[in-house]
Amino acid sequence: MVLLGLYLSMLETEQERRRMSEIYYAHQKTCLFVAKSILQDDVWLAEDAVHNTFLAIIKKKELLELPDYRLRALILAIVKRRAIDLLRHKIRHKSENIDDMISIPSSEDSVEVTISTSEDFERLTEHLQRLNESYRSVLQLKYFSDLPNAKIGEYLGITSRQVEILLYNAKLRLRKSLNDANSDDRRGAL
Repeated sequence: MVLLGLYLSMLETEQERRRMSEIYYAHQKTCLFVAKSILQDDVWLAEDAVHNTFLAIIKKKELLELPDYRLRALILAIVKRRAIDLLRHKIRHKSENIDDMISIPSSEDSVEVTISTSEDFERLTEHLQRLNESYRSVLQLKYFSDLPNAKIGEYLGITSRQVEILLYNAKLRLRKSLNDANSDDRRGAL
């Protein structure tokens, strides 16, 4: 409750304060759960990850205007990133091996893992924007809104099987786009 007061004091308008209160109450517990699962129930670090997440949202006030389903996906991505960063920092200072604590996705991991633990949510969003509308929509509904295939099919006016096929093809194209970008980055670093 004290932190919410801090967050609200950082905002200028009553509308921003009201929206931030809604966001805080809607996502604080989920963020804490996600952070604790990554940080092996280290409550103090998990609370830091959640705090840093809400501060990041306040710094970019335009995020307050996002629709709830997009904001939820963004908040979860930020809290995961913050928790992983804190875990890495903790491990570095304890001189323990990070592989014993958490598995970091490799380039061969699934798109789902890449999305959930992405180091750079904005870069992922950029690659999503490159996909055609049907692929982008089905991925956003599935992974950002956590909808089952049947519900996605209802929204898009297609069958569950067609949703599965779209998801499969969309993940292939997104994976290729990400891998191509990583290859380009590695070549540029040489």
